[in-house]
Amino acid sequence: MNCKDLKSKLIFYVEGELSADEMRSFRHHLNHCKECSNSVSLLKETFGAIEKEKAMEVNPYLLSKTMNRLKEQEKGQYESKLSQVLRPVFIGFMFMVAIGGGIFMGANFAGEPSPIQHSDLIDPYFNEMQGESIEMFFLNDMPDE
Repeated sequence: MNCKDLKSKLIFYVEGELSADEMRSFRHHLNHCKECSNSVSLLKETFGAIEKEKAMEVNPYLLSKTMNRLKEQEKGQYESKLSQVLRPVFIGFMFMVAIGGGIFMGANFAGEPSPIQHSDLIDPYFNEMQGESIEMFFLNDMPDE
């Protein structure tokens, strides 16, 4: 038996559905061919993993847990939609209160504007040149040559 024939009947060999002569021929080939024996061992591992998954028991509370989570998510989505509507309404209301408060304060607490008083104590700090023209200031500031 060659590798091509073996690979075409590999699943039947692993499941034990071949005749006795074919099984002996398979075993003989597997003893001499490392690549085919690796393929058989890989297929057996795969079938073992599948059987292990089939043997696992399903949690009886899985459905009820899943349904409760879905209900919680739907409730959260409803609340988020409600907050999406209420948040802009609240912000708009706060703007109206702020503008109304500003108008109220401006109308009730505004008096006659007081004129700005010039003081002889403060003026020299703001006007250091005291009547000196700008041209003279720059001419006096130039270095001597």
